[in-house]
Amino acid sequence: MSYKPLSGKDDFDEVFNNPDKRLNSEHFRALILSNGFEFRLGMILQKKHIRLAVHRNFLKRSIRNLSNDIFIESKTSLIVVSKRKVLNFEKDILRTEIKTLLTNLLNK
Repeated sequence: MSYKPLSGKDDFDEVFNNPDKRLNSEHFRALILSNGFEFRLGMILQKKHIRLAVHRNFLKRSIRNLSNDIFIESKTSLIVVSKRKVLNFEKDILRTEIKTLLTNLLNK
């Protein structure tokens, strides 16, 4: 693991209360905050939005891998949140949605 996970309410509240950048896609919201230390990642994928554990685990793996590729050199805290129910779970479409969300967040 080449990043440190966000842990605890205080870490998440710090990013939620005053994010530097915020970006939305169809199913996900990403918030980023410069922390000056290291890359930290947090995910909130609710069971009511993504019903099957297999699908939630796939999305967590995809977010981890893509964020490691994109943000590993940056000193930021990143949170990815599911914001609406995924009715048609297609792996390729959701993976490209996450990838475009993260690259747009970096370029914004």
